[in-house]
Amino acid sequence: MFITFGYKSNFNSVLRALVAIAIGLVMIVVNEATITVVQIIAAFLIAAGVVSIIRGIVKRNDGAMPLMLTNAIVDIVFGLLLFFYPQAVANLIVYFIGILLIIFGAIQLLALSGAMSLIGAGFATLILSIFCIIGGILLLFNPFGIRVMSIVAGCLLVIYGVSDLISTWRMNKAKTAYEIKFGPASKTMETKKDGMDTSGIGNAVETEYHKVENDAVDEQ
Repeated sequence: MFITFGYKSNFNSVLRALVAIAIGLVMIVVNEATITVVQIIAAFLIAAGVVSIIRGIVKRNDGAMPLMLTNAIVDIVFGLLLFFYPQAVANLIVYFIGILLIIFGAIQLLALSGAMSLIGAGFATLILSIFCIIGGILLLFNPFGIRVMSIVAGCLLVIYGVSDLISTWRMNKAKTAYEIKFGPASKTMETKKDGMDTSGIGNAVETEYHKVENDAVDEQ
């Protein structure tokens, strides 16, 4: 089974990895990391809302405007609330990161497991994915103080970001291998090969038949 969910777009995959690394570094370095991270997330939501509006305008002839506008409004409103009232969710940000690490780590693990059948071993990346999932579970229990957990969450985000960059590269190789093995080009080659074999056998049988028929006439 080959799963590409989460890795269909190289741009989205790389952006997700870089955002994770950037937020992780902020959580490691900045003292008031949780509030800063909430504001960073808010800024990304607002930016995503603006992008949705622009895409909706560009694709308005395709009927995408209503959906894009709805997404934009939700993103911008939610982003503004987070930006101006970060303290309300700052204490929950570690738990939120823990949940995301479990979800994205599991997606990464499933995708890489399928890719292994196409491009061979990649156990180091699998170990990083498992580590992220375990780290996410640890964040949900929150056994240490806020500052310690903020640093731990930051380290885990950096690890996840790096592993996601590696995973994106491996998934690209796996998709290329899949296309070569199961794509339209391979089916066309198989069809041509089958056609050549069949026509060759038919000609051989027909030639042999005429030869036998001619020999019988000569004997008579």
